Amino acid sequence: MIRRWFGDLALGMRLALGGGGARTALVRLALTAAGVGMGVAVLLTAASVPHLLGARDGRAAARTAIENGPPVAGIDPVYVVERTDEFRGRGLQGYLVQQTGPAAPALPGVERLPKAGEAVLSPALADLLASPEGEQLRPRFPQWVIGTIGDAGLTGPNELYFYVGSTTAAAQPNAAAVSQFGGEPAGRGLTTLELLLVVLGATTCLVPVFVFVVASTRLAAASRDRRLAALRLVGADRGQVGRIAAGEALLGAFAGLVVGLALFLLVRALVPTITVSAFRGGIFGGDVVPDWRLGVPAVALLPVLACAAAVVALRRVVIEPLGVVRRGTPVRRTLWWRLLPAVVGGVLLAARWETATADAGDTAVITGMALILMAVPLVLPWLVERVAGRLRGGSPAWLLAVRRLQLDGASAARLVSGIAVVLAGSIALQGVYARAESDQTGAADARVLASNFASNLTEVRAFTATLHDLPGARDVPVRTGGRLVDAAGAETTLEFGSCAELRAKGAPGDCRDGDVFAVGTPAPDAHHPAPGDRLWFLGARRADPDVPPQWTIPVDRFRTVPGHPAGLLVTPAALSTATAVGLISTATIPAADLDLVEQVRNAVGQLGWNGIVYSLGTERDGTFALIAHVLSVGSILVLLLAAGSLMIAAWEQLRERRRSLAALMANGVGRGVLARSLLWQMVIPVAVAVVVAVAAGLGLDWLLLTLVVHRTMVVDVSTILVLAATAAIAVLGVTAVTLPALWRSTSLENLREE
Repeated sequence: MIRRWFGDLALGMRLALGGGGARTALVRLALTAAGVGMGVAVLLTAASVPHLLGARDGRAAARTAIENGPPVAGIDPVYVVERTDEFRGRGLQGYLVQQTGPAAPALPGVERLPKAGEAVLSPALADLLASPEGEQLRPRFPQWVIGTIGDAGLTGPNELYFYVGSTTAAAQPNAAAVSQFGGEPAGRGLTTLELLLVVLGATTCLVPVFVFVVASTRLAAASRDRRLAALRLVGADRGQVGRIAAGEALLGAFAGLVVGLALFLLVRALVPTITVSAFRGGIFGGDVVPDWRLGVPAVALLPVLACAAAVVALRRVVIEPLGVVRRGTPVRRTLWWRLLPAVVGGVLLAARWETATADAGDTAVITGMALILMAVPLVLPWLVERVAGRLRGGSPAWLLAVRRLQLDGASAARLVSGIAVVLAGSIALQGVYARAESDQTGAADARVLASNFASNLTEVRAFTATLHDLPGARDVPVRTGGRLVDAAGAETTLEFGSCAELRAKGAPGDCRDGDVFAVGTPAPDAHHPAPGDRLWFLGARRADPDVPPQWTIPVDRFRTVPGHPAGLLVTPAALSTATAVGLISTATIPAADLDLVEQVRNAVGQLGWNGIVYSLGTERDGTFALIAHVLSVGSILVLLLAAGSLMIAAWEQLRERRRSLAALMANGVGRGVLARSLLWQMVIPVAVAVVVAVAAGLGLDWLLLTLVVHRTMVVDVSTILVLAATAAIAVLGVTAVTLPALWRSTSLENLREE
């Protein structure tokens, strides 16, 4: 029995290689392998996402400073200040480091930490600084570059990362003493809508892959059916014919696995050269490794799916004689079982209404979404058949197209089913995205927050002058302050400024430069200012407990005034006696745009690495932006996959019909008529597919938002029209690309082919 089964499978493979002529069989096999191979490449890439993210997170964690950790024997701690910045939309991150001894802690990818006046840069940052594009960035890196960061210390090959040696890092208020690196990177969990976006996006990208694989195994279906029906006529039983068909499909599936693996290896080789906006810094090719727990089942499922699709398609070939199959009246398709997946999927999603804390990533939700999307290619053949059956009249091109659809509407429906699934998923995805985007901070509060740490009064004045020199920022107020600590460790706040500035904070009207005012009553555990008190600035005291007091409160210019909150108000002349200061100046510039953000960032950057610029309200949340970019890239890739599979299927149909097309040409039908007929054969199924996809997408969007996450649904008509137009343009573009194949198919030489 087993030997017979293997013999039937082997016969099917031989027929796939030699049936209808060696050249024709190889072309058919190549087209099938290309279609299956694209699906395999997408599945392997999708299965690589967990390892890719895990590897990136692992390297990011390995370079994260462990703040306030226990001291390590033999290691001299370093003071670090983490810096997060941007340059022309690209992330710019790193650490300011200040060493306390020669035995600094080790960092992945770095031979040694830089000393003051030195820097270690990522290769991409070093290349950027050396290029004309980095001209505005070079003033921020005047240090001597002593080396580059290796791959072990970077999340991606294009990441802009740095370690800059500093003499003031320890005095900055957010500095931390670090004896080792290797902590956990900061992050946040996904909201319900963000999780739903991820799950829906993954489902939308993966379900079409299986649709494309099934469609690819049905290439050259007519010639295959004739061969298998002939075997049935000469005595092969139903089971034998089914096994032979499975053998034909298996050969194409196995060839597709090889092609898919080659395409996947090509992807791995190309990704390091591509800067992907979703992943700041790009992707290392070595990170693109499929998780065997996901990749093996997904890839192993493809041959099984190909065999099942081939066997199921043989129902009429196995039962009926060859003449009936080729010339008989097609059996009208039934609808009820085609709607079952959509009904079951809707029931699974509706069941989540009873659970107020429904998880957008649970099995029921994922299964429900997948079933609704899979119902789209099942309903399309029935609907195309009904629509084509009601069409009448028109031009010769229209009549040829309609008659072709009436005879074989299923093939046309299979051609556009992948596009329909992508469109339905994209519409649902856009609805969830629009709802999630509305939860993000609007741009009405857009502004730039600039801050600068100063170790002397000259730096304070330089920061203020730099900001006021910017266009539209001349009258922007600059607030300067710090924290002081006494010998016992009790702290107090300090506000620094002119009398005009301090009057708004509680200074009396007779304020003069050189005065110091103690405002309000401090808390019991805080420092209670008094004339003659000797104080330290907090950062300096923390960096070096043995440093002598840096400032003494004047005895003759000190006064206590009521007010809130408690603290010190200090005029410039009063602080001129300090041996060192540790002041932070901040300014908020409203109505920011991207150009102003870069101007402020470049201006503050020229003052050294003690300044930081934040753009508030001008950028989306990083996690949400990451999800949005990944979904955009995924949607484009899947749409390209759909267009590629559609092109392969269209070429195969033209190849199969070359004799009939050549006969029409020989009988006086012009190529223009045939081209318009081909266009109508695409337009009609596409119109039906768009209607089905819009209905399925809106229905899925309503189920997910209303029943799963309990949010109101918002229909963006313009976006739906754009998505539908994009799908239609993709199909029409494929039709235009297939015109050269149509010209070749109408050659009179095809009349001589058997």
